[in-house]
Amino acid sequence: MEKAKRFRVIEMQGSHFEMGRAYGVQCRDLIRDLAGRFDGVFVRDEARWPEARRAMAEAVSSVRAAAPELIEEVEGIAAGAELSFDDVFHLSCSAELGQWRGCMEKRSAASISDECTSFAARAAAGSLVAWNMDWHRVLQPYMVLLKGRPQGGPAFLAFALAGSVGRPGLSEHVAVSANQLPYRPTESPPGPDGPPWAGPGVPYCFLSRMLLAQKSTRDALAVVESTRRMACLNYTLGDATGDICCVETTPAAHAVLRSDEGFVTHANSYHTPTFHGLPEPERKERDPRAHAAHALLLERRGRLDREAIAAAQTYHFPGKHTGICHHAKASVTLLAFVAEVGKGRLWAAYGPPCEHEPVLYEL
Repeated sequence: MEKAKRFRVIEMQGSHFEMGRAYGVQCRDLIRDLAGRFDGVFVRDEARWPEARRAMAEAVSSVRAAAPELIEEVEGIAAGAELSFDDVFHLSCSAELGQWRGCMEKRSAASISDECTSFAARAAAGSLVAWNMDWHRVLQPYMVLLKGRPQGGPAFLAFALAGSVGRPGLSEHVAVSANQLPYRPTESPPGPDGPPWAGPGVPYCFLSRMLLAQKSTRDALAVVESTRRMACLNYTLGDATGDICCVETTPAAHAVLRSDEGFVTHANSYHTPTFHGLPEPERKERDPRAHAAHALLLERRGRLDREAIAAAQTYHFPGKHTGICHHAKASVTLLAFVAEVGKGRLWAAYGPPCEHEPVLYEL
């Protein structure tokens, strides 16, 4: 195993505009570099780029209505990085770009083989929430950790692609992890011609930050229920009281998944009946990461701690160099974290956790 490596930590405090400006100044070169190649990563057909940018820009009004403070933060990032508001807002629409592209190509963009895995477990005090973020290898140098102290809001740690408002992480009260789901505008699976694009809503990065601002899992679920979304994802939640769950979402529908086993796990297939999800016996063949995550935690049921979940995050399928810890030519596990909700601690490995030891970050 390689020596532990730290993520670049971006210190932010004050008003949301002030936080954004500090972020933009600290990360100016990285943000500007990613902005110059962003569309090429997520929408490979250059002829589609103008249409893709218009589709993502339609989300601005949705975010302004749901979380105006995050619009102020985008304005601050743009000022600090010396970029336009539109260019910076676009950086928080990566998942949406991929799912939009899938709709344009008449397919569902998310794959069960190369996306994220999430976990949550009740702990002796609070909960443990964990995430393996699997995505394009080219994005590794652009991953940063935001350490925010907003006026009037809870402190947080949130991972981000440079310039975006954030992704899953930990706050004083809750933690969030997430994984993309195959795109569909409604509860039903798409037909043979693929899913139609459902239009604007709140993008994943913004919703992640909205969830981290809540005081409990219950409050976070209320935010999901009241917010129209732009992409299909599962969010895995845990709070300081030990309330844990998964919530599968499409643009206009959601379904909560709880368990009496003391833990929940998720990958990239729907599990709930609302979305005609895969029952557990079928996941071994059709979503093996989801099956493996559940089986590994079930073995330690009643004895789950941070170390047990971290061990599950390093799992490879027998005889293969990939699994929950993902390695492929174009994609890889970019980070793996375990958040100790209620203790203000987040342990994160930079890159595949089978190769990198976790480092402690504190609120």
